[in-house]
Amino acid sequence: MDTMAIRWVDHLAGRDLGVFSLASDPQKIARMITLTPTPTTNLSQDHFEKLLFDHLPSSTQILFEHSWVEAAECDDGYVSTVEGPDGTETKIQSQFIIGADGAGSRVRAAIGASLEGPKVIQRYLNVHFHADLRDALSGREGLLFWVINPDCSGTFIAHNIDHDWVFMKPIDTDESFDGIDEAKYAEILHKAIGTDADVAIQSMSTWIMSAQVSDAYQKDGIFLVGDAAHRFPPTGGLGMNTGFQDAHNLAWKIAMAINGFDASLLSTYEPERRPSAVVNAKQSHQNFLNMSEVDSALDIDGDGTATKADFDKLMSSPDDQAKVQAAIERQAKHFNMSGYDLGVCYKSNAIKSDGPPPVSSDPVTTYIPSTVPGARLPHCWLVQNGQRISTLDLLDSTRFLVLSSGQMNDDLVDTIEALKERGYPVEQANVSIAGDIKPADDQFQGLFSEDKVLVVRPDSHIAARLTAAEASSGLEDVFVSILGDISARKILDAVA
Repeated sequence: MDTMAIRWVDHLAGRDLGVFSLASDPQKIARMITLTPTPTTNLSQDHFEKLLFDHLPSSTQILFEHSWVEAAECDDGYVSTVEGPDGTETKIQSQFIIGADGAGSRVRAAIGASLEGPKVIQRYLNVHFHADLRDALSGREGLLFWVINPDCSGTFIAHNIDHDWVFMKPIDTDESFDGIDEAKYAEILHKAIGTDADVAIQSMSTWIMSAQVSDAYQKDGIFLVGDAAHRFPPTGGLGMNTGFQDAHNLAWKIAMAINGFDASLLSTYEPERRPSAVVNAKQSHQNFLNMSEVDSALDIDGDGTATKADFDKLMSSPDDQAKVQAAIERQAKHFNMSGYDLGVCYKSNAIKSDGPPPVSSDPVTTYIPSTVPGARLPHCWLVQNGQRISTLDLLDSTRFLVLSSGQMNDDLVDTIEALKERGYPVEQANVSIAGDIKPADDQFQGLFSEDKVLVVRPDSHIAARLTAAEASSGLEDVFVSILGDISARKILDAVA
């Protein structure tokens, strides 16, 4: 049984035509596990949103079924008009506006931004349904199932094999939908499952696959995140992950601006996040196009359509099976995007670059940890007070971290204390065999040099890398360049 499998099938409960297993290379899996304390998981958006909602502070006001209409500038920011489900309008004042309002973003339109890239790649009907299909799939469990069948082609997504499923059915891009023919698509769903299963359809909806990125991410104090800023094919799973990174990048910068630091920091949001979205959109689209290789390999007789006759021949021909499996193995980038998930490296005025990050032979699937400025702080296991922690656990979402290793530098400690007294949000951590925080294994020493001091931002990206000799004298310049000169600000405040 392989719950990490992606299967090409004639029906969900039918024959496997080929299988891609995420666990087929134990060495690769073992290496991936060393790259992060929280390995990848298959988490649907509806489940994530519930987790997010459950963790919101009790004081947070949530307005369900409300829509942002427009905003007008005011002395302290903006006054937004928000419309409720009954048409009632409410005025809400805010210093900033974050447009996380999806692919049809009104906020994007309001700042005059436009989407660039293919608008219509394919149209789909999504069927969300509940069914226990464990017995039907016994020994053939998986995460994704591509049904190759001219009568009921589509993709099954197993959010929970015992209960929660989505069937994604490609439909004609020119097909007009005055309303979804639920009876028609319920019949196609049952045919695609291929067994008499007890199915409870929860919803049906249509959507258009695009590969587009907004030409602008911000205007003054208004910002775009998630699908409002970019729309990707789901081939690769980068859409929601890229949206997370948008929010992660923006939130601490807005917090710094609200707390009185130099608001020019906010201008680094677009140059840091948009290039990543452009790369991710292109790769997601390419993943989609590459899937046609498998369809072509499955079309054994070459008549342009993979049919039951093709599959019968495939099952009896080791050579044909090998060709299909080879085409499937070439889809690895679709199912392993760790290089793009973890390897994002920023360039902006909030980064003191000192060179490019290392590049692997396959930057899509292979992430190379690095301490180069702009890169994400690498994960390594440490020991603190007898407990195993990650280097990422040293971070605080509201503060910068100055991370050093080896012998404690007293001058550096004094410099950090002076910065804190002046109001800069900074903490220090030192990792050494003789210290309170120790390396758990050799991985830390292999990545972190004792003659380097890292300045890590609240979003876990490295802002600067200084030599130990220059850190004490150079640290102030790093903070002034990113957050502004607090001394000058205080003088101006006092005069005002």
